[in-house]
Amino acid sequence: MENVKKDKIKVMQVLDTYFPNFDGPTILINNYAKCMKKRGDTDVEILVPKYPKYKDSDEFPVHRILSFPVAEKYRCVLPMFDRSGAKVLKNKKEPFDIIHVHSPFVIANHAINVARRNGIPSVITLHTRFHEDFGRILAWKPLRKFMMWYIMRAFKKADRVICVSDGTVDTIREYGYKGDVKVIRNGTDLKYPANAEELKEKVIKAHNLENAENVFLSVGRIVENKRLDLALDTMKILKDRGVKFTYLMVGAGSYEEKLKKRTTALGLDDCVIFTGKVMDRDLLSGYYLASDLFIFPSTFDTASLAPIEAAALKLPSIMTKGCSTAEIITDDRNGFVAENSAAAWANKIQEIIDKKHLLPEIKENAFNEVYRSWDSVVEELREYYLQVISEYKEERMAKNAKKNKKTAQ
Repeated sequence: MENVKKDKIKVMQVLDTYFPNFDGPTILINNYAKCMKKRGDTDVEILVPKYPKYKDSDEFPVHRILSFPVAEKYRCVLPMFDRSGAKVLKNKKEPFDIIHVHSPFVIANHAINVARRNGIPSVITLHTRFHEDFGRILAWKPLRKFMMWYIMRAFKKADRVICVSDGTVDTIREYGYKGDVKVIRNGTDLKYPANAEELKEKVIKAHNLENAENVFLSVGRIVENKRLDLALDTMKILKDRGVKFTYLMVGAGSYEEKLKKRTTALGLDDCVIFTGKVMDRDLLSGYYLASDLFIFPSTFDTASLAPIEAAALKLPSIMTKGCSTAEIITDDRNGFVAENSAAAWANKIQEIIDKKHLLPEIKENAFNEVYRSWDSVVEELREYYLQVISEYKEERMAKNAKKNKKTAQ
């Protein structure tokens, strides 16, 4: 294999959720593992909670720790009752060169503690705005404060911290972290397909879009913090102005029924379509290909995968000005940004429609400048792993030398 390097390393990816649950970090570590295995210079394993009656594929080793359900389909591991995780992490015969943690809860502290005891460097990635999340799901303020203290223990104990955007760096600084941070942005597994017209036509026929003038699209979990209410309010303004459009909402979630009722209340049932989850990646590509604009109103996400997916299929996004995910967008060049109000969004979309002749160039720019493959992400990540491993060894040698010198005196 051409890209096999001299330094083969062994990596453990750790997360407090995984399939059958779907979210950004789950998709991320799954694609990390796939790309690492494909490269041939990185052995990878995954450590995640055990879900009842779920069987993993044998694509790469996935280790499951006993867990119980917590909020919103997430799991909390019980390493004190299941020592298999510690045994896997220690692995004296074929030790890990580095442990990469993607969530700061029980599983993170467990993995980082095992790494420290066994002389393995650990890195942790911040994917989520936890302060906002805790504010949404925890009513008792002292509990929110305790949880912030608890998660920051993991970030402070880990040897290195990765963030997925510049805005995430600002977030972790707000949380009190003062150490060095490495920014490694996200990617996607979607690629522009050879049968693009075929996939596009499949979606057009499924939703009778043959004569649709403007097709807007959202993809992802339908939960309250995605701010899809703002998108509906925007659509209401556009409809009242006489703009003809179809808005496809691909996904499902805890806020779906409320959003459907709001759609009806706003009189948008004739132009908003809830498709449900789309798990087939080819069919999902068809939705991107059949659309004119990707709608992403969330300000909660630190670096959403969905706009990168859209860019892979040459679909530009509109986002809220100043949000972390919008860092990858240059307004009116490779996408669009609008101020944080439905009126501003409606005005911007109206402007985009009025200048629709400029969209082909903007679509190409989105593909060339926003799209990023997981292969390129993992290439950057692996170089960082090698750097951390080297620095960790040097730091340990320096500590041991200092300790030996003190003992000798």
